[in-house]
Amino acid sequence: MTEPVKITPLHEIGKDDRGSTATFSLPRTQSQFISIFRRAGSISGNTYHEGKNPGTNPKIFVLLQGTIHFSYRHKDEPNAQEITLANPSVIEITPFVTHQVEALSDILILECNSIDDIQKDRCKLAVTSSQR
Repeated sequence: MTEPVKITPLHEIGKDDRGSTATFSLPRTQSQFISIFRRAGSISGNTYHEGKNPGTNPKIFVLLQGTIHFSYRHKDEPNAQEITLANPSVIEITPFVTHQVEALSDILILECNSIDDIQKDRCKLAVTSSQR
């Protein structure tokens, strides 16, 4: 069985007093991206995708900066999984997995699809019945 969510930390290739440099790869060719800036305390998501197009199968986010509380579950399962991420990471989400991002700090995320991809393949569904 495929894992519903795969998290891969970015590969740091350099770090000094200026900051750091890291690399990452995507599992597909990607031509469009969405940048997402969220303020600490905001919640996004509570959606799943059916994977109707390549941009949502899998759904891919790249956490570039900040700390998030990430919750997810398959839409037919009752219990959510939760993880706090503070490292830059690639987050791959398989179809039919509802997911939520709570920004614990100001965050910057790269969403690896187009607006058209998600508008044609997005279903609203809360991750938990009692949202944080």
